[in-house]
Amino acid sequence: MTPLKMLEFYSGIGGMHYAATLADWDFEVVKAFDINNVANDIYKHNFGPKTVGQRQIEALTLEYYDKVAADIWTMSPPCQPYSRLGLQKGSQDARSRSFLHLLQVLEGMKNRPKYILVENVKGFEESDSRDLLVDSLNRCNYTFQEFLLTPLQLGIPNSRMRYYLLAKQKPLSFVQPPTNTILGFIPKSTHMSTEFIDNRTRTLDNEDALVALSAVQIGSVSRYLEPEATVNFDSHAIPDKTLLKHGHVFDIVKPSTHRSCCFTKGYYHYAEATGSILQMNEDLLTAETFDKAAEAKNKGNEQEALELLRSLRLRYFTPREVANLMGFPDTFTFPDSSTIKQRYRTLGNSINVRLVSELMSYLMKTPNKS
Repeated sequence: MTPLKMLEFYSGIGGMHYAATLADWDFEVVKAFDINNVANDIYKHNFGPKTVGQRQIEALTLEYYDKVAADIWTMSPPCQPYSRLGLQKGSQDARSRSFLHLLQVLEGMKNRPKYILVENVKGFEESDSRDLLVDSLNRCNYTFQEFLLTPLQLGIPNSRMRYYLLAKQKPLSFVQPPTNTILGFIPKSTHMSTEFIDNRTRTLDNEDALVALSAVQIGSVSRYLEPEATVNFDSHAIPDKTLLKHGHVFDIVKPSTHRSCCFTKGYYHYAEATGSILQMNEDLLTAETFDKAAEAKNKGNEQEALELLRSLRLRYFTPREVANLMGFPDTFTFPDSSTIKQRYRTLGNSINVRLVSELMSYLMKTPNKS
């Protein structure tokens, strides 16, 4: 059979490409579009330069897409118009322009893709962009199913709740008829067929309850870490100034724990709500140590406070460790030209490869082949 032709929009560092490979698709990426130079360099480093299309999506004509006649469109549009930290302007945000252009192109095409996969942040499902997407799919004779899913459902100790939409051009159909609701599981999936209850808080107190409520056994963070002897601790340690000023807002986890917060593009740059910090000294109680440090600081003894905080041995997850939690294979690497901040930033904009591969497997299932 001829490989399925795939167009990868907002391709980033190639998460969709890796997911399709993991899903065992027989496919060929015709073009991978992104305007981010750093992400494109990482994509080229791993897959070669041939497929990367470094140009604005809206600059390409309907005729171009019709001529390519791709079987599959995958896309992860900019999330800022929909994220809880953004202005939530939806389709009124200038960063939505290329996505809206794709919807216009889809409606005008003769050779529409048979399959479409859309990924975005939780919150997209409540936006006007989602409504425009659904309207276009209905007008173009697609059947579709929406999801809200997290890697925790795969036993991965990382929170990354995301919105997904799978669409098939009729008469193609899903193995289970679409529900017209947003599912919290993947039907017929070996690993994600049970509804997931996300009952976490930002504290460690609810960790055992989280594992108990989950349909799967969530693994420990240690499984995703590089060998300690290979990590340059000083290069990834939290700077003293940051420890003293912002340490109290960190989400701190230990190798033995079963959770970590979502890593965003601001990791390594901003302290709060950008991803977890790793405590390598597991023997110390985190809260107690911070309380002692705060007491010392209030008495004017910053050096004592700093020594207490240093004793926790707090460091950032390495880019490789973040990639591991996000399902990237061992073969994924960064070019030497990329900086550590660029690596964190591009990972924060990417997808969970393993989770998306589960969706891709479901997308190709049919009622006669489940």
